[in-house]
Amino acid sequence: MKAVWIILYLMAAVAIGAVSDGLNDEGIKTIGHALGALEIAMLLSGAFVFKFTRQHFIAFMAAYIAWRIVGFDYAYNLTRGLPLLYLGNSNWWDSFFSKQLPSGVVFARMIFLALAIAVPIKHLKN
Repeated sequence: MKAVWIILYLMAAVAIGAVSDGLNDEGIKTIGHALGALEIAMLLSGAFVFKFTRQHFIAFMAAYIAWRIVGFDYAYNLTRGLPLLYLGNSNWWDSFFSKQLPSGVVFARMIFLALAIAVPIKHLKN
């Protein structure tokens, strides 16, 4: 059950970070920066909330990165009012993914989704 809470916690942190970036890009900086600080606070406090060792925290951050790859763009696009599957070209991440086949992007995100779920279940359940 602990792994489920960790997964939900990480999903919330990614969503908060994406909304933060989206609001900042829309010019709503006060709320955007507050949410960005909340995301960082969630990540740093995760070690205390879930009573992690150093090795657990590394796995926690790996799962966070995987969730960020999976879900950040979708939450950001929703915040900005962009099409859900929109990939821009204003940064290296978007530029890379926009040059790939859509099926390749989905496949890559599915792999990271599997990691985002498997790491907490395998390494963070205790």
